[in-house]
Amino acid sequence: MPYKEYFKAATEALIVVDRKGHIVEVNRAAEQLFGYLEREFVGQPIELLVPEQFREFHSNHVENYFVAPRTRAMGRGLNLAGRRKDGSEFPVEISLTYASGTQHGDLVVAAIIDISQRLALEQEMRRAETLTSLGTLAAGIAHDLANPLQVIRSRAELLFELPDETPATEMREDHASIRRQAERAGTIIDEFLQLSRQRKMVLAPVDINELVDRALLLIGDQIRKGRINLETRLDRTLPEITGDATALERVLINLLVNARDAMPQGGTVTVESGLLTEQGQWLLLSVADSGPGIPAEALGKVFNLLYTTKASGSGLGLWLSRRIIQEHSGKIEVESEPGKGATFRIRLPVAVGDTA
Repeated sequence: MPYKEYFKAATEALIVVDRKGHIVEVNRAAEQLFGYLEREFVGQPIELLVPEQFREFHSNHVENYFVAPRTRAMGRGLNLAGRRKDGSEFPVEISLTYASGTQHGDLVVAAIIDISQRLALEQEMRRAETLTSLGTLAAGIAHDLANPLQVIRSRAELLFELPDETPATEMREDHASIRRQAERAGTIIDEFLQLSRQRKMVLAPVDINELVDRALLLIGDQIRKGRINLETRLDRTLPEITGDATALERVLINLLVNARDAMPQGGTVTVESGLLTEQGQWLLLSVADSGPGIPAEALGKVFNLLYTTKASGSGLGLWLSRRIIQEHSGKIEVESEPGKGATFRIRLPVAVGDTA
């Protein structure tokens, strides 16, 4: 089949862009996908098809691409979005093919696929997985709640039976025990509700360093009270990511709380952010502690549902954290050696809304 016929008949949207970032040619699938006629495409900057909040970033991306052009898949590891003529936005997957020395000069051909249905199916599968997990969780929650509730009940009964002349110090110990166990029960219930609520993610550009600042503002004082030093090594030049700030903040706070709990005698927590450029652009966020580390036999289980190494843990925090990171197309991993602390590393794709 001649090139022209293949180009026009291809099922995926094909858009040809020159060095200046202007559209040279499109096929019928591109017209249908974006809602423009061919004459409305040609000569326009490719940013016409990019969500407004990403246009400046994308313009720089086009320029940088032609400095070191190569044929590659663009959708892998990145959150990409397109913008239709009517202003609606949708997730896409893109492959780039470089063509040099054509009659129009050096060009790049972008093959674009709308992945809305695939992402919706993946979300539905995750929802089904979560609902299935709720049955398993119910038994675990009932077991975990039984212990603190029993302590609360027994301590309350003791307080009720104490004579009037009981010293205040003895009563304060019982009050403190009741409060601790009530807080533990509340944490278990809160984590269960977070899991069962099925809150829809609200995606927007997120500055990961601002998220770190906010999390430390919320719980930094609590951590320092445990004789723990907080150190940050944040790259303030990092690009934004696309994500749900509330969900990501929850992950970070969970990691910080775990680091604090791992060092009851004090120590150091280090939060670090940076950029990885291997196989695309990834943002790296790590939380490291100087505690005793995670036992080798537990290292491969820490993200398992209901698994915990803490006496008062629910086994939901890290499992839920991993699910949130996976929903952001990222990865979370842990490294640890006995006596050398533990480091949790999160990789998240850099926010890109480009189509070329």
